[in-house]
Amino acid sequence: YTDPIPGVIPTLEKLRAAGIKIGSTTGYTREMMDVVLPAAQAKGYHVDYCATPNLLPAGRPAPYMIFENLTKLAVDAVIKVGDTIADILEGVNAKVYSVGVILGSNEMALTEAETKSMPASELEARIADVKERMLAAGASYVIRSIEELPALIETINAGN
Repeated sequence: YTDPIPGVIPTLEKLRAAGIKIGSTTGYTREMMDVVLPAAQAKGYHVDYCATPNLLPAGRPAPYMIFENLTKLAVDAVIKVGDTIADILEGVNAKVYSVGVILGSNEMALTEAETKSMPASELEARIADVKERMLAAGASYVIRSIEELPALIETINAGN
């Protein structure tokens, strides 16, 4: 599955325009990513570096893939953004800002069509549950949609 969730491509474009490098971590091996990344790139998803666990001491929730991105991208600050509890814990273990994304997430476990057709009260209850689980795992912030990320980064950079 290589279709980006709604809002990812324009969000990445905004971040790049702001001079932000995009790193990625995954549970897939390098060999798997050699197949997945070109398919995702053909759909507009581009990262500056993708760390895989098979080339490091351990995968998520260990911090090594984040550290690999820091090194390969030659940056000294990172915000880990993810849609699973393992993503949140990876950021916590790396001692970086850890941001959970709810809509389109593995934690929500809903397709886009299921999300759109779900009664609003049920959807809001599921969103609240995912947010609570992400915060309990140690998320610094939880956003509903990836499209909220650029504004959140501005807030973090402003020290608020």
